[in-house]
Amino acid sequence: MKKTFKVIIALVLCCCIIMPTAAFAQEDETTYSSVEEYVAQAQTDEGTDSSLKTKIVLAKFLNKLSNFVINGILGTALNLIIPDSAAVADFEDFDLNKYENFYAGMDKFIDEPQGEKVWSLGYGKASVLPADFGSKKYAKGAYIPYIFGNSMYTDEDGQEEDLMVRAVVMNDGSGRGNVVFIALDAMGFANADVRKIREGLKDIAKQYNIVSINVSCTHIHTGIDSQGVWTDPIGCIINNIISPNVRYGVERSFINSVVNGSKKAVEDALADMTTGELYYSKINVNDYVWDRTAPIAYDPFLYKLEFQPSNPNTAPTIIATYGCHPESASYDWASADPEKSVSFDKKFSPDFIWHAEKVINSAGYNFIFLQGNVSTVTSSRGLTGDGVDEFPGNAHYTAVRYGYEIGYILLGMNMNEEERIALNEATGDRLGVAEYSGKEEYPRYTVWYEGLETVEAQEVKPVLNIKLKQFTVRIDNNIIALLGKTSVADNFVLKDNWGRYYTVSEVGYLEFGDNMKVYMSPGETFGELFLGGSGAEGFELEPIREYTGEDIIVMDLMNDAAGYVANPANYVLAGLQYNENSGEFDSDTWCLISYGKGAAPTFIGNFYDIYDSVR
Repeated sequence: MKKTFKVIIALVLCCCIIMPTAAFAQEDETTYSSVEEYVAQAQTDEGTDSSLKTKIVLAKFLNKLSNFVINGILGTALNLIIPDSAAVADFEDFDLNKYENFYAGMDKFIDEPQGEKVWSLGYGKASVLPADFGSKKYAKGAYIPYIFGNSMYTDEDGQEEDLMVRAVVMNDGSGRGNVVFIALDAMGFANADVRKIREGLKDIAKQYNIVSINVSCTHIHTGIDSQGVWTDPIGCIINNIISPNVRYGVERSFINSVVNGSKKAVEDALADMTTGELYYSKINVNDYVWDRTAPIAYDPFLYKLEFQPSNPNTAPTIIATYGCHPESASYDWASADPEKSVSFDKKFSPDFIWHAEKVINSAGYNFIFLQGNVSTVTSSRGLTGDGVDEFPGNAHYTAVRYGYEIGYILLGMNMNEEERIALNEATGDRLGVAEYSGKEEYPRYTVWYEGLETVEAQEVKPVLNIKLKQFTVRIDNNIIALLGKTSVADNFVLKDNWGRYYTVSEVGYLEFGDNMKVYMSPGETFGELFLGGSGAEGFELEPIREYTGEDIIVMDLMNDAAGYVANPANYVLAGLQYNENSGEFDSDTWCLISYGKGAAPTFIGNFYDIYDSVR
């Protein structure tokens, strides 16, 4: 990534020599006749170190320039040269109200329990590995295209890991219908494919009065390519240029296995439905996550909903959410030795999700993880998370131990230390407390429960409110538009008479009692749009918590895979962001994977429309 960034910056700097600066100031109110005039503006701002201010202004200038080069020149040229696939629809003829398989949720929100006044929940899960996995190789949805494999990692119990879909069906006894939450072990799933899952469930939805079906991705970077760009993008584009028979980037066998697996998981969850009580907890896990890109803004809490069934013979269920990229297992291709050549790891893994579930299952619980405000936040526990040098240094093993620890925290956050010790022993001491704790040869080993805060579990009154809104959003990132218009990605793409591209997406608002209020986001929302701070300056809308006045949380990658959702004022395809914490400039290329500058105001503006309609 660093080499790529340097190449891009070199290109940008070369363009500085041959292109007039004023051409790239088109989005500012002020224009400048030269680079010198643009940078000199920094010297006039009182109260700011002139050298630092100069660097900040120069970085912003380079960001605008790179946006223009990559999106305005390169992206536009590619979209003009490369024709649309036959799947692209006409924007002017499109009727959103007739676009099938959208579930709007509930028209009426309630504040107090109604009807039977009791929670019901059912749980189910299924594999989404295609039937021919093992004999046929699939592309790994990660960082480099054309990496194919046909084997899964084996966990510490000797069990072959699996890619799963997990589902919970819930209702609050009010008679307003059942709500489905599905979590898929994949990088992301386009809204068009989410609707395929709903299509497979439509008869069941009618039979069981399901009013909302929501698909979240765990966002693993070591699963089967679910977005098309890693399988065969070149072959896909060529086929769709010369043939009216559209070839999609995502393997149809994988899509079919996800649709069938989701149906089975929901059917099992419906059969498992039982009444019980729901409890809410949250705990600060700041030591387990970090935001890698400025401006730094992230939610450090791990949230848990725990369903305790009335029937003691039925397993309880933990629904967990926090913002964290599950990519610990993604780096086995990297090497600390620059002279050593390392091949890309071709094995698949559900990353830490599988191993957190192992711990939770061993305590008798079901488990589902719904991705939180993922932004640019990733896991933080060092190479192995405990400083024991004898442990294998590979990235997959890091995911194993990280998953164990998150599983233990979820189980033990409401316990005292004595109860945690008993839990640790009863579940097999998977992190080796007995073997490594207190030994002189392992001075950096950390015990998961020592110093861990004990938090109170709050009972959640049986009130479940959910409402969603669908809309079209312009894809003003021409690189992503290219992937959509050529059907490399599975987005449903529309084109207007001016040659602009759009897709359909959704946002939602969700409430569990008075305890958990959720913005359901289709992308990876930058934390400043949610929490506020300096990174929100210049955004046309208030940050989410400020607007709602609520301790609201975010669940990202829900019902779409819209990429990064950034403040337009800081939007950059390849450039620099000033890090106030370190006093340095961080490279930033995240918005190369985004619908574009207009995504944030479109998504959050539509969310505020929902919020205002019910609150």
